[in-house]
Amino acid sequence: GASTFMEALAANGTTNIQTSVTGVTASKRRFIDDRRDQPFDKRLRFSVRQTESAYRYRDIVVRKQDGFTHILLSTKSSENNSLNPEVMKEVQSALNTAAADDSKLVLFSAVGSIFCCGLDFIYFIRRLTDDRKKESTKMAEAIRNFVNTFIQFKKPIIVAVNGPAIGLGASILPLCDVVWANEKAWFQTPYTTFGQSPDGCSSLTFPRIMGLAS
Repeated sequence: GASTFMEALAANGTTNIQTSVTGVTASKRRFIDDRRDQPFDKRLRFSVRQTESAYRYRDIVVRKQDGFTHILLSTKSSENNSLNPEVMKEVQSALNTAAADDSKLVLFSAVGSIFCCGLDFIYFIRRLTDDRKKESTKMAEAIRNFVNTFIQFKKPIIVAVNGPAIGLGASILPLCDVVWANEKAWFQTPYTTFGQSPDGCSSLTFPRIMGLAS
């Protein structure tokens, strides 16, 4: 089981633990550079899905390995592995299944050069054209349920970050047990830029990890 787990990490390019991430100030330029790999990412997503004979999801791929469950973001309903209610529900479903089966832990990663770009704002904005109060309540509930699934999951969650982790894609990381990152990973929470309140319990977890001043 251990060798299979290390092979899965190696496939995500995260066999080396990185204790710090530099170059966040150049995130916009680097993000644009990463997006140039999207045609390759689409081919890679197709290749990953073709090898999964029992895949049941649209936006994630779930592999049942020897002793653990491997969940990979591979979104079709959003760009850059962003999180909308459909993606979040699929991740919740996979975690709930792993919680009930014989998996000893979960490995959470992503297909392509981007780990997760946080909430899919385009998806949300489109749905605010109808009943703003009703749609806002549904959005908040979807995010709350998604975050609570990570909090309440009783088995270890190991995350392999292989690229940008932005917004909710970064704030859920402290809710997991171990985070491994390769040299292409960087983290950003642009809440003030988008006029958004902190999510994923980051107003509690970030001060504990980085200190109140940071």
